[in-house]
Amino acid sequence: MASPRATTLPGILAFKRVYNAMPFTLIKGRFEPSFGRPDGDSLRFVPNDPSPIFKLRRRGRPPKINQTNGSIQLRYEAIDTMESAALQPYSSDATKSNLDLAGTIGGTQSAPGHIFTNQLGPNGRPIAFVFSGDTAHQDGSELFLDADSIMSSINVQQLERGHAYPLFYDTLFDDLRERCASVSLAARASGLGVWSEDETNTGAEWTGDPDTMAPIFPKLWRRIDKFVKDDTFFDPGRPFANLTDWIEHEKDERVSVPTQGLFTGFDNVIETTDTTVRMTVEPHELVVVSG
Repeated sequence: MASPRATTLPGILAFKRVYNAMPFTLIKGRFEPSFGRPDGDSLRFVPNDPSPIFKLRRRGRPPKINQTNGSIQLRYEAIDTMESAALQPYSSDATKSNLDLAGTIGGTQSAPGHIFTNQLGPNGRPIAFVFSGDTAHQDGSELFLDADSIMSSINVQQLERGHAYPLFYDTLFDDLRERCASVSLAARASGLGVWSEDETNTGAEWTGDPDTMAPIFPKLWRRIDKFVKDDTFFDPGRPFANLTDWIEHEKDERVSVPTQGLFTGFDNVIETTDTTVRMTVEPHELVVVSG
């Protein structure tokens, strides 16, 4: 095997593990919250030079760059925040925190920023570690991130503050996933943000509306929000009785739990009674298999 390739880039991984890593592309630009509807894990971004975005590995659509203002919606790697329709103030707190960390003065101004990305998601959005301000590295360069170098990202800071749940896909490198999980577990232990009322694993009660349920893993919440609108499966008298059947029918989404050596469907890590729903594995343990 070839010897590691040394670099001299501070804050960036000092060698390349040729058997399990690929570089991230650095793209500089500015955040423009007024160009869209920012939330806790997404923001409009205008690249100084959009050409590197078109060279990214694609998992679906090509880049969705707005032809009028040159902006593109970012998808933050490794995190997921509560939807705006879910129980407040958690989603609004996450949005405010995101805008503040981006330096946009509560979303009232544009602000310089940069992202590290190595792929486009299914909807043509860069999946990225997102940073405020500038960096000395050259725009468009390819760099290898390590766990320490993502600590100042908005992604990790949202986890630190308890404003985001971890959401890991199998495209995320193990060392970065493990660091994000560790940060999020510390926030949970301190009862920060969503963790002060989270019922993902203890069992959330049906309240008559997904919007008023206790905080739960957002991917599960979105499934419930869609499920209750399906008259074929949803039974108001037994609101969660058919949920797992509906999830299996709606989309065959696969997940793994590396600590358990488990590979299964998302529906198989969900347990319900007629009126409660819970995940049988922690969000920090779950890895979603990309389609």
